[in-house]
Amino acid sequence: MSANTIQKANMSNDTAKFAERATDAFTIAVEAFVWGYPLVLMERTKQLFTQRSSRVGSPVNQFRHRAKLATPRDREIVKPNNDTLYSTAWLDLSQGPVILEVPEVDGRYYSFQFLDAYTNTWAYVGSRTTGTKAGRHLVVGPGWSGQASDRPGVPVLTAPTDTVWLLGRTIVDGEDDLGAASDVMAQYGLTPVGESDRAQRWSTGPAHSPHDIGAAGIAFFDELGAALALNPPPTSESGLLERFASVGIGPHHRPGQNSTGVTRLALEQAVHFGDRLLECRESRRGGEDGDKGSGWSYDLDIGTYGQNYLLRAIIARHGLGALTAEEAVYASTRLDADGIRLTGDNTYRLHFDADRLPPVDAFWSLTVYDEENFLVENDINRYALGDRTPGLAYGSDGSLDILVQHTEPADGPSNWLPAPAGRFELTLRFYEPRQEMLEGTYALPPIRRC
Repeated sequence: MSANTIQKANMSNDTAKFAERATDAFTIAVEAFVWGYPLVLMERTKQLFTQRSSRVGSPVNQFRHRAKLATPRDREIVKPNNDTLYSTAWLDLSQGPVILEVPEVDGRYYSFQFLDAYTNTWAYVGSRTTGTKAGRHLVVGPGWSGQASDRPGVPVLTAPTDTVWLLGRTIVDGEDDLGAASDVMAQYGLTPVGESDRAQRWSTGPAHSPHDIGAAGIAFFDELGAALALNPPPTSESGLLERFASVGIGPHHRPGQNSTGVTRLALEQAVHFGDRLLECRESRRGGEDGDKGSGWSYDLDIGTYGQNYLLRAIIARHGLGALTAEEAVYASTRLDADGIRLTGDNTYRLHFDADRLPPVDAFWSLTVYDEENFLVENDINRYALGDRTPGLAYGSDGSLDILVQHTEPADGPSNWLPAPAGRFELTLRFYEPRQEMLEGTYALPPIRRC
């Protein structure tokens, strides 16, 4: 074999080894991006909501109540509902437990959803789970070593992480009910157990936007390292952390400052690729649970993801704070019955037979969102339509037709859900869905062009 041939063979082997190393690093970094995206998103959202300078801010371990319904001007969280008032609080349980107190709500629907730092929903307090009577609940962190017997009769809720997002929803039956609903909200209370922890605590430092995480580039992994130090994952995922550590990703690690060469290149490209992956997967988030025959998609595993890290990241990106199926099912579509993209250039009809109205024990609603998943401005300030909409007109046989279009229908606005001039998406919410919805036997009707 000639020297030239040997040299070419060595170069080919070196190239193959380099490509293999780069591919391995890239693959691990993409996995880490998808796995860690919800954690970084939650940390950014927490920083936004607990900054003194933020218009939506409140101190750690204290409620912020929003005594008005969401509008298109509210862009802190994607896909807000227009059915309930929101109460939000960011809990830091590293310094001790917090007591949640709720009043008698006289049959009114409400729920408090507890999310850990990874966006998993791990508990509820509310009308479905704990009833509508007054009550107190002790919320403790994973390292709490106190005694429940110190507070007899007070249920203990043990969080998987020290960071908890407490997201409350209180139903409003129209503008005339805002006052009564606000009075209920004013009675929700949070009290840190330790006396030293009752002073106002605001977050400091930069508050990056939750909506442009992909723009962080390799610095995403620096944010992930800081977030992991605050809220470690369960020990069952230690193998994943070992894998991520092989490319410099992990608690307290700052690969944006310390990585070099092919590893740095792989991490930089992984953030861009991972962000695009979540974007393009969004339209398929319904998985196998969706009612594909009608164009609607939904997933009954939202909120408790197990090892489905891709679904967890997709929902965090496009529907942060989504309730679990037992509390609510969200069905969405961007397509009409013929598989064509929904747009304000067309008019649409959603028809429910009298015996096929949305099966719920609480209430249901249909909402229009723009392409960025926010509410849409319209002349009549109607952002959702459902079983509580005043003046909703049913057919003589009990059926219901909802008209979704950009301009007001000739028959008037009673059953009109205004749509934007351009592309849009519909989300149909089922609060406290019945078994036929949870079992997948309820067939959602398609939305048809008129």
